[in-house]
Amino acid sequence: METTYVITPHVINTINSLPVEERIAITAALAGEIILGTESTSTLTPVQEIIFSMIRQYVRRDTERFAADRHIILNAGQHHDHPAL
Repeated sequence: METTYVITPHVINTINSLPVEERIAITAALAGEIILGTESTSTLTPVQEIIFSMIRQYVRRDTERFAADRHIILNAGQHHDHPAL
């Protein structure tokens, strides 16, 4: 599996701003999903699930933006009339 995930300072700051219990639970669930490909939200409380969903959406959004930017850069390098960025 060669999926690239982007975790921005916004995601890290959001996680670090949480109380310790939520921070640990959500980080474990996020790592389980990203690294292990497991569904780890079953151990989260309803409030933690909401926060996890929000953070997971941040990661997905940032990853999609990175992929789109990378695609533009790679395509720009294939055209002689457009210098590679």
